[in-house]
Amino acid sequence: MNDIALKCDGVTVSYGALKAIDGVSHSFEKGRIYGLIGPNGAGKTTLLNVLAGRQMRHSGSIHCFGADITRTPPHERAHLGIGRSFQITKIFAEMTVLDNLRIAAQIKHSRFQPFWIAPRYERRLAGDIDAMLELTGLTARRDAIAGTLSYGLQRALELGITLMPDPRILLLDEPLAGVGQHEIESSTRLIKAVSAGRTVLLIEHNMDAIMSLSEEIVVMSNGRVIAVGAPEQIRNDATVRSVYLGEDAS
Repeated sequence: MNDIALKCDGVTVSYGALKAIDGVSHSFEKGRIYGLIGPNGAGKTTLLNVLAGRQMRHSGSIHCFGADITRTPPHERAHLGIGRSFQITKIFAEMTVLDNLRIAAQIKHSRFQPFWIAPRYERRLAGDIDAMLELTGLTARRDAIAGTLSYGLQRALELGITLMPDPRILLLDEPLAGVGQHEIESSTRLIKAVSAGRTVLLIEHNMDAIMSLSEEIVVMSNGRVIAVGAPEQIRNDATVRSVYLGEDAS
């Protein structure tokens, strides 16, 4: 139990007769990268929303580092160390890269304290922001307007925003979606770098990337987990091939 960062037990999300998630149970260990794959409509994003507290209407339970967070709202889960990114970038497009990161840094340093009255506030933030600019490869673009960046760099900025509060758990929903082919390699390296020491759940349709990044793959279909295993095991699993390619699994 001490090795478990995040655990869901019997999670079900229903919309009338439709079950978006149907009795999903899994434990995610500290410091490991998990790939979450499956066809469209499998329930992957809904599961991330449940874990992040953005989908509170469900049955079953959620535990984070041993604590029951089933009814804990999303902002409190964020303070517990759960960070969440989205399929569509969520940045302040008309603000600079620096200001985007500064806003995220305020969550880490001030919580609900009125930061504008703290005389040493900027100095407290500067070190963290500079480190994040370097990590995400955005140092030279710190004064650029975020909306003018390439989509790959916007993704890097969003990841930097997610990381500023220093989450222990990262829930990444298609971080490579929309990224140009020429930026895939650098974006994958960035995800690998920021995952060190964290528990990561990664939804991604780029199979080469998710297979290279993940230590364990969880496969979903029709709201259920249908396979779990190491990347090579999943790559050769007949059931998984049937779900993705329509092959006969018999």
